Amino acid sequence: MEFETQGQGTLDRAAGRSATISSHDLKVRDVMSKDVVTAVPGDTVFDAAKRMFEAGISCLVVTDGQRAIGILTERDVLRAVAGGLLDLHRITVAQAMSSPVQPVSPALSILAAGRIMEARQIRRLPVLEDRQLVGIVTQTDITRGLVTLIPLKSISDIMTRDVATVAADALVAEAARIMASKRISCVVATRQDEPAGILTEKDLIHRVVTVQKNPAETRVADVMSSPITTVPPSYSVLGVSRKMDALHLHRLVVMDAGKLCGIVTQTDIMRAIRVDLERVENDRWGWMTELAMQVRASIDNLQKLEDLLQALRATGRNRHE
Repeated sequence: MEFETQGQGTLDRAAGRSATISSHDLKVRDVMSKDVVTAVPGDTVFDAAKRMFEAGISCLVVTDGQRAIGILTERDVLRAVAGGLLDLHRITVAQAMSSPVQPVSPALSILAAGRIMEARQIRRLPVLEDRQLVGIVTQTDITRGLVTLIPLKSISDIMTRDVATVAADALVAEAARIMASKRISCVVATRQDEPAGILTEKDLIHRVVTVQKNPAETRVADVMSSPITTVPPSYSVLGVSRKMDALHLHRLVVMDAGKLCGIVTQTDIMRAIRVDLERVENDRWGWMTELAMQVRASIDNLQKLEDLLQALRATGRNRHE
């Protein structure tokens, strides 16, 4: 579960006028959460992970006084576990956090915020105004905002077909290494080549780290999420986004006739929406540019006609004289 957004009313209004609203009309301030949970550099990763679990959030902003100096995410905890740092009581937030942070202004468009997330491969952005931390905007917030603006195709067009899998009886430490090396947020657990569950970064935090299980001794089957929530490849992108939102999920497994054929994540949805919105806006600007060129050509032709008329008048006057 991500931070609860403060801008649902704005999104509802946007959904009602999605035919005319521009992606630049929705700003970060419209979708961000103002209730930011923080940590300090000297906190232990275990305590920070426990705070994330209790608050039902996926990250903490690390502050030094009034300054945001880093961010600790589920992925940072995953990297620590994958790197063999199993005693999270001995590791400080300063050692595991991502730093420096990438802050954004509340006045930034959500489309621009989405571009930053995709370019930097991150899912959360602290929001600063006058150098003060005023909120945080997540991939969930951005996706929820963007999906109100444009209808999209079926998920078969955007899903990831190369799905990382791990045996359900494998150790969590092995699954964590796969996720960390591939820079992915989950693996599908299988039994006899059939999907049996899914292990996510959140599962690692909630069912391993905070209950102090040893990843090198714990089986994936004991902590994975099961049964898997699935959708068919013909499902619409809008439908999938709403389903994720309702179930507080960040990815869904795509099954076709009982076979695993892909996985669709919020990252996939956000990228597809951004590309479609940019295409629409580029087409709009292209049309306007073409129209401007036609107008300019018409003006040039009128000027040539006026020059010709003046020349004819001058010729007429010369003959009359």
